[in-house]
Amino acid sequence: MVHAVLTMNEPTELTVVVDLDELFRLHYARLVRALTVAAGDRERAADAVQEAFVKAHLKWRRVQHYDDPVGWIRRVAINRLRDGHRSETRRARTLDRFGVVSQASTPTPDVADGLGGGGADVMTMLGALPRQQRLCLALFYVDELSVAEIAAALGVSAGAVKFHLHQGRERLRER
Repeated sequence: MVHAVLTMNEPTELTVVVDLDELFRLHYARLVRALTVAAGDRERAADAVQEAFVKAHLKWRRVQHYDDPVGWIRRVAINRLRDGHRSETRRARTLDRFGVVSQASTPTPDVADGLGGGGADVMTMLGALPRQQRLCLALFYVDELSVAEIAAALGVSAGAVKFHLHQGRERLRER
């Protein structure tokens, strides 16, 4: 299938896009440059754009019929950057709650490393909690879900979630 895409900088220029590979070659670098400015980090921007193109590949039969497939890819990449920012914000809040000073804003591969010097101790304390308490605490403090959302996710009552949160907090205070 052949698609016509007008570029923003040259409204009189008409580019014919035959497939996703060609769309990638024409727009990848430009999207990465634009999102690098937005994200402040080239690697994050490149990852977001790559993921957006992967999603476009998986949904190409539908995306190819859009009026602006590049716009769809851009929106997916921007949403990915926003999701990444939210994750980092949640991570920073969690570190603050544990009283740990964050050394870097980039996620670490190991959770214990991300918690600083006391990371292993915190992970040991959390690991000692019963599974339901650990899950409730993680969903409440890390994912910032409400009690009702946690109850739905775990398939338990809201009262049970409140109980597990209370018990988990008490056990962590004891330590």
